[in-house]
Amino acid sequence: MITASSANGSRKLANLLLVVVGLLYPFIVYFGGDRVSPPAFGLILGALWLVRAPALLQQPGGKWMLGVTLAYCAILAFGGHEQLLRWYPSLVCALLLSAFALSLVFGPPLIERVARLMEPDLPPEAVAYTRRVTWVWVGFFAINGTCSALLAAWGPLSWWTFYNGILAYAAMGALFAVEWLCRQRMRRRVRSSPMNTAAVRLASHPWVAAAAGGHAGPQVPGMVVALSDSGRIALSRHGRAGLVGELGQHGAGDDALATPMAWRFVDALPEAARIDLLLQAPLPRIACVVSERMEGDIHVLSLALPLDLACFVDHFPAAPVLPGVLQIAWALEFASSRFGTPTTCRGMDQLKFQRLLRPGDRVDLHLRYDAERGRLHFAYRMGDATCSSAHLRVEAMPGVVDAR
Repeated sequence: MITASSANGSRKLANLLLVVVGLLYPFIVYFGGDRVSPPAFGLILGALWLVRAPALLQQPGGKWMLGVTLAYCAILAFGGHEQLLRWYPSLVCALLLSAFALSLVFGPPLIERVARLMEPDLPPEAVAYTRRVTWVWVGFFAINGTCSALLAAWGPLSWWTFYNGILAYAAMGALFAVEWLCRQRMRRRVRSSPMNTAAVRLASHPWVAAAAGGHAGPQVPGMVVALSDSGRIALSRHGRAGLVGELGQHGAGDDALATPMAWRFVDALPEAARIDLLLQAPLPRIACVVSERMEGDIHVLSLALPLDLACFVDHFPAAPVLPGVLQIAWALEFASSRFGTPTTCRGMDQLKFQRLLRPGDRVDLHLRYDAERGRLHFAYRMGDATCSSAHLRVEAMPGVVDAR
């Protein structure tokens, strides 16, 4: 008794054999033409197509495709001439040409059907693209089938074998590769379209100096925003969450798909090629060193606090302030690479916090290390005003020479 699973297994095996036979057919004819008669070829091909028949009958146009191929196999099986063996690749091209062309007339195009298996909700741009690609394949099968037929009718067997067994597959592979590259460009364009629209809307907001859309991941649209002076004030007053809420609504407008899910706030927009990289990178956790200099035995680092410093998200959400513990940690970290001191301290005294540090602030960090006493003095200053300072008790790490 034949079960459903065994029948499915037979059909899958037949499909695989049919593909293998189709790929190797020119070489089978070239090397086996003297050993295998045309009737044997016809019977083998016919048997494989018959096993595949149940699946074909359920597909659009499958009935006439099956009828044409079985008729060809019958001609081969019942007294067909050896010359007819060469027409099989042309027949397959004609069938594919007809299937692709008819799908353009009666719709939907074959390429669209395949695309919807992987992505059911295709945007209008993608639907138009699949139609163009279907036309390209119609042209390919027309040219390929014509060349194969001409060689079958008048070309030497070696030329026919080389074209159908090597050159045609190389051309098909090149077409696949070019289409894949075009598809990636189309996908990027479709994905970027809502964000580009949102960026144009954001440019009219008083908090925004410039904006550029991108992606932090395959399904994560994002926006990089260069804040204006009023935008910096808004960030200090309302925090990152308040800024994202206001700008998100303004950028999306009436289109919910144009709402960015990832945000980065910067002083100036990077070049277009780096927008996605910036969105995919984690939020910065330390200040940027703009420049550094020596003033006697004091090492001075000019620091810029990033607008979207990671700590500002939680400290505090509605009024971002640089935490004092982070100021101490930065002083230890910057001193470690310059004086060879550890990144931890055993104690501190004269600790003072006199002024808040906010997103986008520029501040000078003064570091002085007293190796004899094992004390590191730091002070964050904005001009002549001291924001914070302390004396930290540290010890130089063994084997490290004082960088001064």
